[in-house]
Amino acid sequence: MSNTLLPGAFAQLESFATDWCIADEASRNRKRLASTMSEIRAFYKAALPQIEPIVDYLRPKPLAELDPQDRNLFNLALSFMEVAPAIEIYFEPDVPNSFEPDRFKILPPFAQTAVGGEQHEYT
Repeated sequence: MSNTLLPGAFAQLESFATDWCIADEASRNRKRLASTMSEIRAFYKAALPQIEPIVDYLRPKPLAELDPQDRNLFNLALSFMEVAPAIEIYFEPDVPNSFEPDRFKILPPFAQTAVGGEQHEYT
């Protein structure tokens, strides 16, 4: 049994897996805000050349059927998308000149909120 968190083809990203394989959007957002630009930059620089291969690798796999390593890879890619604007646009972990992060409520994906007719307030 492997102790790796990612598929073997993406072993070069393994050192980032523990910190950046984050399953939910709110936690990815908190991780970005709590990280230094050096940490974000190191992750971004390592992941950027792998994003296309990651997409190509995951594309044929049904999302609901991903094994744990593939799910981690998917979550790592989502974390990359979370930090990319900090590198490419804002040059800092937070969005400059914006509302405080705690004013935003990140809801679960629509598919989760719609199950069973649950309703959520957007306050």
